[in-house]
Amino acid sequence: MKLQKNSGHSISSLFSLMLFGVFALFLMLMLLFCARVYQQTVKQTASDSSLGTAVTYLTTKFRQHDQSGGIFTGSLDGIPALCFRDEIKGKDYITYIYLDNNELTELFTARDSRASSSAGTAICSVSDFQVKKMDNGFYRISLKSTDQISTEFLLHSTAASDPGTGTGQKEAS
Repeated sequence: MKLQKNSGHSISSLFSLMLFGVFALFLMLMLLFCARVYQQTVKQTASDSSLGTAVTYLTTKFRQHDQSGGIFTGSLDGIPALCFRDEIKGKDYITYIYLDNNELTELFTARDSRASSSAGTAICSVSDFQVKKMDNGFYRISLKSTDQISTEFLLHSTAASDPGTGTGQKEAS
């Protein structure tokens, strides 16, 4: 009996092993690429969430106070603020919303009290917050996240007399 060595079998095994190696390499590269995309998406979502929280909060506060003298711009300890006036049991209160140490901050206090900006409550992290009162009852609000993503929007007061007369607050420029 003559034994014949089958060399075709070893070449096909080597080819199959190389094909599996290439497949495994591409699989690893795809997993690494997908992990990077996932990290960027999570980072973007967190930033969008922070800005979304701020926009929703500001819009809700604005709508709650959309009455004559209820909304105005002012300052607290020299920090520009969006201000909302409330009257509770005959006493005036002011809610200040301002930027303090990269935090959008709210402070609710009696109008005649000596309020300090350090006493406010943080709402969310932002690196910039600006409010500008425009003509016809519009307020332009600009926000920037800590990831340097910006948003700007307009809110309109439907109240007839919007500037907040009688509040004792100056309009910020």
